[in-house]
Amino acid sequence: MDSDKFSKLYFRHDKLREHQKDLIADVYDVVSNKKHLIAHAPTGIGKTDSVLGASLTYALENDLTVFFLTPKISQHKIAVDVVRGIAKKYDVKIRGVDLVGRRYMCIDQSLGELDHESFYQSCEKKRRNEECTFYGNSKGYEKLGEAKANTRFTKLLETYGAIKTHGEILKQGEQDLACPYEWLIKLAGVSNVIIADYFHLMIPGIRDIFLAKTKKSMDKSIVIIDEAHNLSKRIRDQLSTTVNSFMLSRAEKEMKVLGVEPLRLSKVFETWARRKLGDNEELLILKGEFDEAISKFDMTREDLATYLEVLGANFIERTNKKSACLKIATFIKRWGEDEPGSIRLLKRKDTYSSLSKRFLDSSPATNALNQMHSAILMSGTLMPLEMHRDIIGLDKERTVMKKYPSPFEQSNTINIIVDGMTTKYSKRNFEQYRTIAEKIDNLISLSPPGVALFFPSYVVMNSITPLIKAKRLLMQDEKMDPKEITDLIAEFSRGSSILCAVQGGSLSEGIDYANSEIKTAIIIGIALEEMNLEIESLIDYYQEKFGKGWEYGYTYPGVTKALQAAGRCIRKESDRAALIFMDERFKWKNYSAAMDGRRFIVTDQPEQYVERFWNGK
Repeated sequence: MDSDKFSKLYFRHDKLREHQKDLIADVYDVVSNKKHLIAHAPTGIGKTDSVLGASLTYALENDLTVFFLTPKISQHKIAVDVVRGIAKKYDVKIRGVDLVGRRYMCIDQSLGELDHESFYQSCEKKRRNEECTFYGNSKGYEKLGEAKANTRFTKLLETYGAIKTHGEILKQGEQDLACPYEWLIKLAGVSNVIIADYFHLMIPGIRDIFLAKTKKSMDKSIVIIDEAHNLSKRIRDQLSTTVNSFMLSRAEKEMKVLGVEPLRLSKVFETWARRKLGDNEELLILKGEFDEAISKFDMTREDLATYLEVLGANFIERTNKKSACLKIATFIKRWGEDEPGSIRLLKRKDTYSSLSKRFLDSSPATNALNQMHSAILMSGTLMPLEMHRDIIGLDKERTVMKKYPSPFEQSNTINIIVDGMTTKYSKRNFEQYRTIAEKIDNLISLSPPGVALFFPSYVVMNSITPLIKAKRLLMQDEKMDPKEITDLIAEFSRGSSILCAVQGGSLSEGIDYANSEIKTAIIIGIALEEMNLEIESLIDYYQEKFGKGWEYGYTYPGVTKALQAAGRCIRKESDRAALIFMDERFKWKNYSAAMDGRRFIVTDQPEQYVERFWNGK
């Protein structure tokens, strides 16, 4: 790209970081030629600014919409800041919307405690029966109501500017007693930039309704996927569904509340499950095998789903509580659908059984990206690039794959693999855990305040941390809510504690430790999935489809979690960090393709290197 053309691309900052110009130029070239880009772009290169700026420039020139999709609501803010910054710097007419799900924007307190299925059932019924005042004030139930709602929306637009956060729209909705979500949908229809979650465009049923409401089309859209290493698994999980004995027991209690004769759901299910499983803890089954249990109720699968759906709706209306009947009805409907790349799994754990429909392949949903004008997938952990192209289902002919170097000085970090240690399942024992704990204590003593320990699982973390002598351990808990996570980070930021977290969790991905809180990160083990029938099926599926079952289904995802945790350390040019990978498997050849090409010191004595690094030698 010539310098004159480059100077006309939107970019909110005055100065470019190293390698940022290459990324910006590549994005503009890709969208100009209706191609896709998979960009492995390390932390610090300025991915969001680069990709959004270049995409917006082309989109505004060619009447396209830019979608910026993220896996977490907390990651919307940086995209909002980019849109605001470009609009202010260039005085260009941009309108963006910070879109989140209806449930997060609801101001009807009577629906606040309901779960996902119960909320949407109740919300839809209220709107259908014209009982929601907030919906009426934002959308209107009849001609006069629609006219008044449009007047309110026009007034909102007058002071809207380039973009507002969803929180700001929520407050405005509370003031005007109008549904903030319906405002977001209206805003999306008149916006150049839509910041949203993966599911808005990647889950087929949701996507079709959303595009129809906003009058957007896929072929007139540029889609940016942030943290794209998460995309395939996130969509597979959202498409999957499960029912278990506890849920069935709760459904029976709901029937008693409604005064109807309870179906013996849990007993029938448990009897059927135990007979099927025999001595096995888990078993792959066929769709029709579940009909054996359903037949005990003298109903077809479809009739049982409809009956439970009606009961669930009545229970919610009477008690204003979430409904297990409704969850089970949804499960039964989805169970009966024949979809490629899915398995049906029966499991027993302790005293209860569960039945799941799990998806191995996201591409029937994610390959919709090929219908877009262009798709940009970016992350700091997208190696190997072809894996993500394959499992997402992007057209090979249209897809450009590129790895960008880190803008940071290599001397600011030290990467060490600790030889002779592992958390490999077959070698887990007390002595190995004690040795790891002793090594951790040595490394803590040689590091400045700001040590974070990232474990492969809660089981390993809870086995090793009692053996660590260092005090002030801040422990991540599996059931922590967002506020507790925020409080834990705040406590760690004060600099006198050791952070203990799990790889792949909320403290190791998507969290920006922007103030150099982490000086030394110790990655203990590789967060490989527990080997079970689902993982075995995933490995077999990828082997048959791509010839890389173990890599795509097992080893590479585990390494990605470790690198994501390590990436929490270096967030700006002045940061320095010691990264210790405490598992000898990180040096194995079959892991190397996912290891980002970084150089490692391999040693069984990491202490001497850490001490020298922090002493400036």
